[in-house]
Amino acid sequence: MKSYTRVKLVQKIYEKINNPDGTVDFGKDPYLRHIKKVFRGYFEHNVELEEILEKNLSKDLNIKYLDNLLKIIIKSSIYEIKYCKKIPFKVVIDQYLHVTDAFYGHDQKRLVNGVLDSVAKAFD
Repeated sequence: MKSYTRVKLVQKIYEKINNPDGTVDFGKDPYLRHIKKVFRGYFEHNVELEEILEKNLSKDLNIKYLDNLLKIIIKSSIYEIKYCKKIPFKVVIDQYLHVTDAFYGHDQKRLVNGVLDSVAKAFD
């Protein structure tokens, strides 16, 4: 799967959060099945993903102050690391770092990398 597919996934989750009653059109994508799996899993496991994020966040940071889009990126990647075992966690982390880069700067990319590295070690 390519990082642009994950960018699309993050955008669709963001769209659903900001318009919960609206329908989400995923369009055509060779990885549509995986996109929908992560999309559904994100919402089904949201509380668990939030807890994992908070547990792996630096003590200096409070989850309440993280931007919503950044939380979506991190929680989507946590879902994939935990529930999509066919994809190596290093690939997931790398792809979501590209996603982070598409929306943010270097500091947020370091944050995402740190959290995901911690998560991957916990599930290894």
